[in-house]
Amino acid sequence: MDIFLDLTDRFPFRFDVDRMRAEVQAVQSDPLWFEHYDPTLSRGWKAMPLVSHHGRMDGPESQRWGDVAEFRRTPIVNRMPYFRTILDAFKCPQGRVRVLKLMPGAGIDMHRDVAEEAAGFAYNKVRLHVPVRTNDQVVFHLGGRLIRMAPGRLYYCDFTKPHFVRNDGPTPRIHLVLDLVVNDFLRGVFPPTTAAERVGHWVKRQTVPWYWAALSARTAARRRFWKTYNGSVVQTVARRVRGRGEVVGAGR
Repeated sequence: MDIFLDLTDRFPFRFDVDRMRAEVQAVQSDPLWFEHYDPTLSRGWKAMPLVSHHGRMDGPESQRWGDVAEFRRTPIVNRMPYFRTILDAFKCPQGRVRVLKLMPGAGIDMHRDVAEEAAGFAYNKVRLHVPVRTNDQVVFHLGGRLIRMAPGRLYYCDFTKPHFVRNDGPTPRIHLVLDLVVNDFLRGVFPPTTAAERVGHWVKRQTVPWYWAALSARTAARRRFWKTYNGSVVQTVARRVRGRGEVVGAGR
């Protein structure tokens, strides 16, 4: 399966961009636009949660992934009836759903979504985008490819691949972004998979998470080491030893 698909013509609903823009505009000045929960990853990125863990809207952390059975629509959906209709059109378990706004000059650095954040068809969790407003100076790379999205269309991207986005244009980039669990309805929206693809997906589900876990463990171990090592007596002694070694070496 391709890492980027336009699913618009396979989805039994047509998105009215004008109505979407009107409802986003109505909440434009609302204080419930949150920054990304990882400030080291993004700049000028805002999110309005429509579906969140327990329906929370109490800060950036309410955007975290979690048990999909505990996700609920947030109170803001009551003020956005057309977006509520859109949510109803997706007959599948819904994780977090957000309206994401990337301001002019802002960007999200290169990364890939793994572990519980994994968003790829092979892992039975997908992230779909419906652009509401964009411009031709948005730079979005996925798996080494330059991706273009048009307002009012439905797109799948395999976000387990490396990706980044940057808004070099004069206007915000606003997308509806849905994290969904794949069921029979959603499988019908995607092109049919071949037997080889199904086997490949199964292999990925069995093996790749172990690799992600190993990477996470290595990163966590490094962080623990440097947290303990920095400023310690061992570090001080090591610096002195290296310093004497450098002086001895310099005198030869």
